[in-house]
Amino acid sequence: MGRPIPAPSSTRISEPSLSQVPTCTEVAITNCVDESLNRSYGESVKESLQKLRYYSFIVTDPHLPGHPIVYASEGFLHMTGYLPEEVMGRNPRLLQGPDTDRRSVLQIRDAICEEKPCHVVLLNYTKQGWPFRIVFHMAPIFSQADGQLLHFVGAQRPLADCLSKRVWHCEASLLGLHKGPSAFLGPKSCTDSINSCLKGHQLSDSCLNYQHSGQRKKKLKVASAILQLVVHELVTSNKLMSDEALCGRCSSEKVETALCSSLTLALTRIQQSFVISDAKLPGMPVAYASDMFLHLTGYQKHEVIGRSCKFLHGQDTDACAVEQIRDAIRDDRACTVRILNYRKNGSPFWNLLHVAPVRDHTAKVVYYVGVQLHLGFPLGEGFLVSGNATPAMLQLGAVGAVKVAVRSLQGRGLCRSSS
Repeated sequence: MGRPIPAPSSTRISEPSLSQVPTCTEVAITNCVDESLNRSYGESVKESLQKLRYYSFIVTDPHLPGHPIVYASEGFLHMTGYLPEEVMGRNPRLLQGPDTDRRSVLQIRDAICEEKPCHVVLLNYTKQGWPFRIVFHMAPIFSQADGQLLHFVGAQRPLADCLSKRVWHCEASLLGLHKGPSAFLGPKSCTDSINSCLKGHQLSDSCLNYQHSGQRKKKLKVASAILQLVVHELVTSNKLMSDEALCGRCSSEKVETALCSSLTLALTRIQQSFVISDAKLPGMPVAYASDMFLHLTGYQKHEVIGRSCKFLHGQDTDACAVEQIRDAIRDDRACTVRILNYRKNGSPFWNLLHVAPVRDHTAKVVYYVGVQLHLGFPLGEGFLVSGNATPAMLQLGAVGAVKVAVRSLQGRGLCRSSS
């Protein structure tokens, strides 16, 4: 293949700008692009992909308008001549030009619609308008939790021998890796699909006449190996995040079922705003929340159970009050504090909080009960809440009722049997 000739600017296909993407503002789509990977793989995924920065690959999000690029490796930017801000949020078709094979483009589009891998030889153009041919491998990434489509990965390998020594060294090790175990793409597809795609589709003769068979096969293997490495990093990150979420849900369910039905029934009769935290579990997660607590804070039951009560804290919550509560819990004693808490909608409210330990029949602390009273105005001495009952009387009454309900259950009756 001879020296590439720059394509005339008048014949270049126009590229859609961010203003043509059907979104409200450029800021909005930028935020969506930035959060695309974090939402599916966690905040550390970009560090994982940085290990593969010398290879040329991109990650696109089919759920965002225009199916834009949400990650581009250094190798891709070096090969195409673009800066990161010039490709992020844009569709990969910005690389297409007047001589790009439309059949190859349609093959890629069909694979995207069918959520399956594909590979083609494609003529792309650099930012400066210089044409170059690549072996392009693409594969979908599916969620490890529910099998839903997350992203597409596109790996490129230029057919022209214009790579740096560093990249050549990296690709030499890839050829050995390509023969090893494949990385799973997800429940709906795996790398075997890529291999079958390689065997089932033949590249057009016009695209291959200028390359020797041995060189072509080597570049195909390299591109496929790059794809597998990227897919492996994304799938591993998604699986870790899914496992953490599942573990969190299991902990929440474990906390919620720790209270037997008879105890739960007894607690529903207490008409106060209160929560019960499990002292036996790390972080003391909430095991029970009364209906009045949910009404006061605006949360729903599933949003509270299994979480530490610190989710009520906000930017103006007094750290001294929080430390006072921690000291009381550490010493297994009761305390009362006036603390600024926040509802689900972000609105603050002053809370007269009474925290007290709850012991079982062996005198061991098994729970902590926190009783809340909403203070609409500064608390004065002798402030009455209902009838002749002072806040202290109401809170002590609620704590006493919880203690009676817990201690009335003998031994293992406190929890459901593990069998």
